[in-house]
Amino acid sequence: MTKYRVMPVELSDAELILLWQNGADNAFEVLYKRYAVGLLSAALSKTRSRELSEEIIQETFLTLFTRKKTANQIINLSAFLYTIVKHKIIDHYRREKLLKRYEEHSSHIFTETDNSTLQTIESKELEQQLIFQIEKLPLRCRSVFNLSRNHHLTNKEIASELHISENTVEQHMRKALRLLRSYFFGHTERIIIFCLFVLSLF
Repeated sequence: MTKYRVMPVELSDAELILLWQNGADNAFEVLYKRYAVGLLSAALSKTRSRELSEEIIQETFLTLFTRKKTANQIINLSAFLYTIVKHKIIDHYRREKLLKRYEEHSSHIFTETDNSTLQTIESKELEQQLIFQIEKLPLRCRSVFNLSRNHHLTNKEIASELHISENTVEQHMRKALRLLRSYFFGHTERIIIFCLFVLSLF
């Protein structure tokens, strides 16, 4: 297949996908530039958050990237990408709604005076699960998370400590919290509420 140093932008999505599958990585860049702005605009219209929308777009193209081997089977790339964005936005609001519901009940649950031995054991076990999940975070995410939550450093102080930018610090914090939340969303309501409670104390 023909290789291009500068990828012709007039190529169709299908042609670009085939080039990408055959080693022309810049074909993927052309696809990204072709759809990123429109997808971002669509996400912004629903989320009203540029930060969240940019994260959704990055995850959308990551989804496409992980399907490189079968990407040529996508009949309509535009529809495929917009559908992913739509589902990610829906998932986001579903999680936010769930979190809000848990937070509304957490205060009542944790002000109860029942301090039975069983509850104490359960709480310790749940706390250990949280600590275990923190230790499983990627190294840089874990470092940023611990410096912020355990040592109470500001983003500026963390950036100086790790020799990275404040923006990078924020990105690592968002990633760390997202990974922790994603793990506990698959568990019982009690575990989620407990973890929200513990995280709020850090």
